[in-house]
Amino acid sequence: MSNISETVLVTGASGHLGKIVLEELLKRGHNKIIATTRKPESLEGFAKRGVTVRKASFDDPASLVSAFQGADRILIVSTDNIGNRIPEHSAAVDAAVKAGAKRVLYTSLTKADEVPVTFAFEHEGTEEKIKQSGLAYTILRNNLYSDYLIPKLQHAVASGSLYGSGGNGACAYVSRTDCAKAAAAALLSSESGNKILEISGPKAWTYPELAKFTSELTGKPISYVDLPAEELSKALVGAGVPKPMADALASFDVSIREGYLKDVNTWAKDLIGDVLQDVTTLLKENKSALAS
Repeated sequence: MSNISETVLVTGASGHLGKIVLEELLKRGHNKIIATTRKPESLEGFAKRGVTVRKASFDDPASLVSAFQGADRILIVSTDNIGNRIPEHSAAVDAAVKAGAKRVLYTSLTKADEVPVTFAFEHEGTEEKIKQSGLAYTILRNNLYSDYLIPKLQHAVASGSLYGSGGNGACAYVSRTDCAKAAAAALLSSESGNKILEISGPKAWTYPELAKFTSELTGKPISYVDLPAEELSKALVGAGVPKPMADALASFDVSIREGYLKDVNTWAKDLIGDVLQDVTTLLKENKSALAS
């Protein structure tokens, strides 16, 4: 059952993470939930289950202030609008203050204030905005989603080569589902005080280890090919990835190489109260997709 009686709100609730957060809140027995989205019709199923669905957009501050009314705790799910996130997130923080919220939570990036990822400054800037807002806060610094490994390893199985720039550095990948469960648990936590939590998976993986495990799982030979970050970015652009995103992906590999993403901790496990999904489990569950 829920630990609190306050009203909680989830932004971007029609997204992948947001929907899982809503499911987890309902599973935990909480019945005071507001979900905001650009497309309320996409959450009709949740509305029928008692969730209050409101239309709101990060680029329309007035809509945020209206939608946030009555919310005691607000989870700001970071948008995917790279390059515009600081003003968008700042508008959400300002709206939370105007609406009289007591606590704001934010899905940030692991080590946002030091990791050499091209857009990390947007998360760091949002964190600073939150700290200066006067609201109590919980910042959830999520490591890389393990879910993103599936298309990367599908290509590796098909080509026989796993390309990256991570060297022998490791990353403590965490599943999107576990990040959502941790966010829901943090929303319902009765603990007070300001918190910055690094959210990681249960084990750190190197690219050579991923190549070896995937090869053994699928029966297909896979070797890891380490490239300079610039070459990896060019290769991604050549494969149709927009350059800003290609540069960002390459910068994540630089972060892996330099050891920024390797730390394993228990914050997610402690919040959820259950074991986390390991990369091995994820890949086994997607074995048919990897080998197709």
